[in-house]
Amino acid sequence: MSSEPASPTPAAPARPARRRGRLLPKLILASASLLVFLLLAEVVLSLAGFGNVEIYEPDPKLFWRLKPNQDCFTKVDNKPVHINSRGTRGPEFEVPKPKGTFRILSLGDSKTFGWGLTEAETYSARAETLLREKAPGGRNIEVINAGVNAWSYPQIKLYLQEHGLGFEPDIAVLADANLWTQFSEDSDPAFVQTMLSRVRLKNLLRRSAIYHWLIEVQLNRFYQQARTRFIPIDPKQDELFKEQQKSDPDAFFKKAIEEFCTLAKSKGVRPVVIFIPILYDLKAGTVTNVQKAKREICERLGVPFIDFTDDLKADADSYYLDADPVHLNVKGNEVVGRRLADLLAGVMAR
Repeated sequence: MSSEPASPTPAAPARPARRRGRLLPKLILASASLLVFLLLAEVVLSLAGFGNVEIYEPDPKLFWRLKPNQDCFTKVDNKPVHINSRGTRGPEFEVPKPKGTFRILSLGDSKTFGWGLTEAETYSARAETLLREKAPGGRNIEVINAGVNAWSYPQIKLYLQEHGLGFEPDIAVLADANLWTQFSEDSDPAFVQTMLSRVRLKNLLRRSAIYHWLIEVQLNRFYQQARTRFIPIDPKQDELFKEQQKSDPDAFFKKAIEEFCTLAKSKGVRPVVIFIPILYDLKAGTVTNVQKAKREICERLGVPFIDFTDDLKADADSYYLDADPVHLNVKGNEVVGRRLADLLAGVMAR
C-alpha cells in the first residue's frame, strides 16, 4: 500500500498583519483629524486676536530688539501696536532729523513701551501731545518711544550708544528697566549665543495662536514659571546665568545709569531721568536702591530727575493695570505724561 504524502499543516492566519493593516488607516485618519482640528483652532484663535503679539530680532549686542515693520497687539488687553521701520513703537520719523524739529528719545522697558496700552495712551505719546500744544508756532516736536519689554539698564545704555544717538535726539529720557545684571556688552560669547537661540525659539512659539491662548493665557501660572527658561529672573534657575551674575548688582546697574547720562551729555544730548515706583513699594513706602541711585547720580551730574512716588501715592491702586503691580494704566500714564511734559518744556526753554 503506497503511502500518500502527509498534507501540509495549514498556516496560521496572519492576524498581526491584518491588525496592522486595519490600524494604519485608523492612525492616518486620527492624525489627519487632529491636524484639521489644530488648523481650525489656529484660525479661530487668530481671528479672536491671539498669536499676533510683538516679535523680537535676535541681536548679538542687545540680545533682542523689536522687529521692524510689524503690526500686532499687546499681550494684555489686545491693544494695537505698530512698530515702524526703525524698530520703535509709533509712527515713522526721519533721519537725518528735519530742520526745525525738536526730538526727544524715550527709553525704558515695558513701562515705556506701553504694556496693555495703545500708543496714544503711553506717557511718551501724552507728553508729545502736551508739548506740541504748548510749542511756538511752526516748531515740530517728536517723542520717539524706544521702550523695549524686559530690557535692562546696560541694554538701554548700549542702545543709545549704537542706535539712539543716530536719531539725533535733543533730549534722552531714561525711565525704568529690569534689574537683571547679566545682559551687557561684556557678556561671554557662549552666553550670548544661548540667549539668541532662546529669543528665536520664543519668537517661533509666539507666532502660534494656540500657544498664546493655551500657554500664556489659560496656563498663565505655568507660563510664568516656564518663561524664566528663556530669560531667567533669578540666576539660580540657570547654570549659565550663574557665571554671568555680577557680585554687586546694585553697583552694576548704578554704573549703567551713570554711563547713560555721561554718554548723552558727551554727545550734546540732554539726559533726563525718571523713576516710576511699582505698587508694592508705593504702598509700603519703600525707598528702593534704584530710586536712591538715580537721585544721587542726577544730583551729582546736574541731570533733571523726576520721582513719581508722590504723584502716584494717593489712591495708588487706581493708577495700575488690574492685578498688575508694575505697569501703569491709562490714568497712571496720563499723570506721568503731564508732569514729564512740564519738565521737558523747562529743559527745552534753557
